[in-house]
Amino acid sequence: MSGWSIFGTIIGLLLALVIYLIVQNKWMQVKHFRIKLPYSGKSLTGKKIVHLSDLHIPRHGVSLARLVKKVAAEKPDLIVLTGDLVDVRYDLPKVELRSLAQSLVAIAPVYAVTGNHDFGSGRLQEWEDILTSAGVRVLIDEAEWIEFDHDGFVLMGLSEKENFETAPKPILRGVTLTEGMQMKPKILLAHHPEFFEEYLMDLTRAPDLILSGHAHGGQFRLPFIGGLFSPGQGKFPVYTDGVYFDPELPSKRMIVSRGIGNSTFPFRFNNRPEIVVVTLI
Repeated sequence: MSGWSIFGTIIGLLLALVIYLIVQNKWMQVKHFRIKLPYSGKSLTGKKIVHLSDLHIPRHGVSLARLVKKVAAEKPDLIVLTGDLVDVRYDLPKVELRSLAQSLVAIAPVYAVTGNHDFGSGRLQEWEDILTSAGVRVLIDEAEWIEFDHDGFVLMGLSEKENFETAPKPILRGVTLTEGMQMKPKILLAHHPEFFEEYLMDLTRAPDLILSGHAHGGQFRLPFIGGLFSPGQGKFPVYTDGVYFDPELPSKRMIVSRGIGNSTFPFRFNNRPEIVVVTLI
């Protein structure tokens, strides 16, 4: 093979790699799950929840307008945001955050919890005010009854803590439930998947379904291995993508979103940004 042929091959491979990385970081995937909540009634059957996580605006990479269109196409009954809407290394993107919130609220009711970047921005109150003024319900260690035709579920939101490791246990003890909520189906919005087992410690608050993010899908994903690194879990993380359950409590499940944007690493590999859609059955 001549020198020019080798050079052409190398250029071709580099071009293919660039195209692959662009696709992996900008082409959103919609992933569907079908979940049955214990003790739920027929009114919940077919209800859709769109789950978005880790946008890291302005490092979101994808088109927010295209994101909104994809969410609208799913015709959700509820939209939930599980933290890190903004990136701590940048000034608060007020215009983009407000526009996104308003666009999502126009589609369906929206609920949000904080992530470590939102918390660490130093402007958490302003972050919350922007979302609230746009019509988003921000759950700060709170629970709310979500009703559909006299049936429904409890939606709990765990707020970001400065240090989860030293936070009082069980970790959900600060989430306020009314007495009537304790025996109802529960969904928890919690940014950190690495505390899966701890979310189940308090039996009065143990969620039937946890929606989480934070892991960015392990950033670089390899066949048969999965993600290579995530914040909070380190190398070869356990909880990065898809559905997980506790062997001792198999009815309790957690869905981890790979998220939308990037944080420490500037790009993803074999790990497209994703929109999670949960259909209740």
